[in-house]
Formats: sequence, C-alpha cells, structure tokens
Amino acid sequence: MAPRDVEDAIAQYIFDETPIHLIHIPDMKLVDRGAVLRHFFAVVRDMTEEDIQAQCAELHLSREDVIANVVRKRVRYAIFSHRWLAEGEVSYQEMTGEIQPRGPGFVKLESFCTAAASRYGMVFAWSDTCCIDKTSSSELDESLRSMFKWYRNSSICIAYLAQTVRVADLEKDLWFTRGWTLQELLAPRRLKFFGAGWLPLTMQDNDKADYHVIKMIERITSISSRELGDFIPGSHDVAKRMTWAANRKTTRGEDMAYSLMGIFHVVLPIAYGEGSERAFFRLVEAIIQTSDDLRIFNWAGRPAITNHPSRALPSSPRCYVGQPYCPPIRRAFSLTNSGLRIKLMILPAELSWPSDNHTTPSRQASFHSEIDGVHITDVHVTGNFLSYGDHVQDATADVDSIVSDYALGVWNYLETPSGDAELPRNCLAFILMRTVEPVPVMSNNYHWSKNPWRKHPTANFVEFKFSANSSQERLPLTRLVESVSL
Repeated sequence: MAPRDVEDAIAQYIFDETPIHLIHIPDMKLVDRGAVLRHFFAVVRDMTEEDIQAQCAELHLSREDVIANVVRKRVRYAIFSHRWLAEGEVSYQEMTGEIQPRGPGFVKLESFCTAAASRYGMVFAWSDTCCIDKTSSSELDESLRSMFKWYRNSSICIAYLAQTVRVADLEKDLWFTRGWTLQELLAPRRLKFFGAGWLPLTMQDNDKADYHVIKMIERITSISSRELGDFIPGSHDVAKRMTWAANRKTTRGEDMAYSLMGIFHVVLPIAYGEGSERAFFRLVEAIIQTSDDLRIFNWAGRPAITNHPSRALPSSPRCYVGQPYCPPIRRAFSLTNSGLRIKLMILPAELSWPSDNHTTPSRQASFHSEIDGVHITDVHVTGNFLSYGDHVQDATADVDSIVSDYALGVWNYLETPSGDAELPRNCLAFILMRTVEPVPVMSNNYHWSKNPWRKHPTANFVEFKFSANSSQERLPLTRLVESVSL
C-alpha cells in the first residue's frame, strides 16, 4: 500500500484538478471522480516509503515535490479538442443510458478514445460533448470555469481537424476560427493533431515540438511560437491576447467572454442569457481587479452597453485590434457605481469637421487644442459626434442635456518623482464630452449646470503628437490632471 500522504495527494489532485466525469476507455462508459480515484490508488499500490526516499535523494527534492511529481506522472487522461458536428454529437444522457450511442458523433468519440489508448496508453479520456451533464447548472458552471485547467493538466490533448490532410491545410481549417479552441490550443503542454480520416499530421507524439507545425500556427494565429509552447495565463498583455480571439466565433454570444476566462486567469459566474456585451463587461471587470495597467482601457469601437453607468469598457475583443504600442502605464483606478474612476490630463479641445461630412452618421472629425504653448492640431477621429448645442437624450433624466464641451483626456501622461505631471510627445487619449442641463432656480428662471465628463466612443484609437515652442521632450501640465468618472 502506498504511503498515506501519496494517497492524500492523489485524492486532492483528482477532486480539485481533473474533470468531474471521464470516459473509461476499455468499456466506453462514463465514470466519476470516485472511480478514477480507486483506479489510481491501484496504480500506486506498490509504491513504498523507500521509493519516495530514494527519489528525494536522487533528485535532490523535498518529499512534497517528489509526491507532486508522482501525482502528475501517474494521474493521466487524454482530452479532446474538435469542432462540434451540426447534429449527432453524443450527449451525457446518451453515455449514461443503457443503449450504446450510435451515429457520426459516437464514431468520432470512439476514434478519439482509440487514438488516446493505442498511441498514448490512456485509460481515461474527456470530451466536452458527453462528459458534462449540461442539465446541471452547478456542473456546467464548474466545467466552464475549470476547462482551461483541465486542458492544462491533461497528459495529451488530441485535436481532430476534419478539413485538414497535411500541415499546409491548417490555415483553412475552421478549427482555428472557433472561440473555445483558442484555449484548447494554448492550455495543453502536449498537443497532437489528427486530420481527415484520423491520420496523424506528423510523426511527432507532441506537435508542439514540431517546428513546421508551430510556425504554421504562428502565421495563422499571430501567436508567437514561445507562447504556443509555454503559455502563461494572466492579466498581462491584455490587448494582444484579445486580438487572438477577435476574429473567432462562438455559438452562444456569452461564450466569447467565458472562453477567455482561463487565458486571463479569472473566474466568472456563468449566466447564459445575460448577453454577449454584459458577459464581456464582466470579463474585463474581472481582469482589471488583478491589473493596474491602464492600457486595458485603450480600445476603439462600441462600448459595452449594460446597466452599469460606465461606458469605458469595450463590447468585444475586436475593440482591441490595432491598439497602438505603448509601454505599460501603471496607475491606480477603480470601477465604481458612478463609473470608471481614473486620472486623466484633460486638454480642452475644439471640434470641427469638413462641411460635406456633417450629416454622415459616423463622421470624421478633428480636434484642436492649444494651451501653454502646446499646439495640438488635426487630431482626426471617426465617431458619431454631436455639434455644440445639440440635445443629448437621456432616458433617465427629466430634461435633455446640451453638448457644451469636448476635451482630449490623455491617459498616458507621465508622473515625475516630485509629483509633477508631464505631457509626452506621443500622446494616447480618450475623447471626452461634457453636457449642460437647465436647473430651475426660480419660477421662471434657470441656470445651466455642467455634467461630468464622459468618454465618447470612437471608431479609431486617439493618438497625437504635440509641438512645443522649445526643445523640451515633455511639458509639465500638472494643473490639468483631474480624477474623473467615465
């Protein structure tokens, strides 16, 4: 019998780090974690205390590290990555029924299990089609939130590319266009591609070690070979990682956000029916809880429209495509019930546009600013801008407000050790708009009250350079820094 702490480590690993159900390949039946635990207890039954001590001495590792290595090497399962069929995939209910499933979905599942057993010696396997009881909201929730971890902990991920015959075909395979397959590409440490007819694409046991395959995938996805081989999840490089998902599609709109949880190492409650924009808002909200990098707010396009007052968060990964380069800007911010609380250097600006473009719904506008010898001209931005004096309808307000001011809200301003704020030569900004509304003061009189600055959506990123009257690289403008709620 194995030492008690070895069995305890195996039990904890199986219940915390592996799927809820696995396919027992010899009889193609679903089993729970209890059955998997009993199997692997039997696998390590012959391990003795002397074996543990010998490995500690040979590898110069602590007892805990040796046991962790034993667990990772002995608890093995294969995991499946594929595009779902339009119909005919095997369900959890079919796999747990008395009649063996049939049809093209079961043929595909059986081929996966056969490859896992014959090529890699696996006894257990997992597929998203039939190993999740989707009638159980708690099981579905745990499965979606744990999926990156399950792919990461698998001994081998087998990916079936039905449209591919050779490596050169990879760029045409729709597997690379689906939302969930992004994490299925990045999470596993070992990945094997099978093409049409279940023929392996290469002679390698791990296609992440195949130079030609990785270079082809790098070209298709714009993901570097280093990240393909050893991806580290987390809230860094947000824009770059969002662009990896920008052109991918999911059947359910919310899955565009849910499929990125593991990549950014965050957890969201699953709430199908909330809509894609609310789900993506919650994803970005979760990311900013673990990051102080302002670049996450540098996006272009449509904001996420939710019941939250802020319109400073994007609606989809596509909003990050084309983000101009900027080193990390780390500064405190918070998302509150009044909006995104953030410090910006606010430069008052004048709006103008060509007369022949005034009636276009999404028009090209220009902003100009001059302050303390700083000349900012021809900041060209595409967006649905309103003229000064135009009415802004607000369903929550009793009266319409009126456009009064525009400004450039520079978010990459620099802070000196002495606490001064400087405007860099290469500036990145938000377009800010402010309105005024009439407030009664007497029975027949009123005064105009200014509302807070709000971020105005733009179709492109706002970047500009300034030209000063001196040769200084930066210009101090501390008094223009304000904390605003966007």
